[in-house]
Amino acid sequence: MASSPKLWIILLFSVCLPCRLLVHSKDFSWKEFMERHYLSPNREFSVYTCDVLMKQKEAPKDKNPHIFIYIPWYKIEHICVKGTWNDRYRNAYVWTRNTLKVLKCYHEKSENVYKESRGYNHIQFHCNMDGYVDSIESLNLTEPILY
Repeated sequence: MASSPKLWIILLFSVCLPCRLLVHSKDFSWKEFMERHYLSPNREFSVYTCDVLMKQKEAPKDKNPHIFIYIPWYKIEHICVKGTWNDRYRNAYVWTRNTLKVLKCYHEKSENVYKESRGYNHIQFHCNMDGYVDSIESLNLTEPILY
């Protein structure tokens, strides 16, 4: 009888593990997030345009607006870090302390062009189960950027 609880624990674990992997396999990975939302500071922010970016990045057309963030990649990587480098927020929402440059692209349905707005924003990111940013959840505009 003593082995019966052990058997139940093993059985329960073997049933739950594939479910957990299935749920988290649908999360956007760090690489996918960077491909869809990252703008390199190696170029001037004013050089980026929505028409070109939306074609290059193959961003989804059904998501309006599409958001690009202008920040060094290593700062995005550290958004989900709590204190020390190995202590990360997991499956949590985190607001940035400092404002970031953001380019929002709006698809005009009547025309095949994109309108854009630029500004400094506080951003709420979602940290996935691995402790890395996988999505942008919310924006709080603090100052528009006008050219």
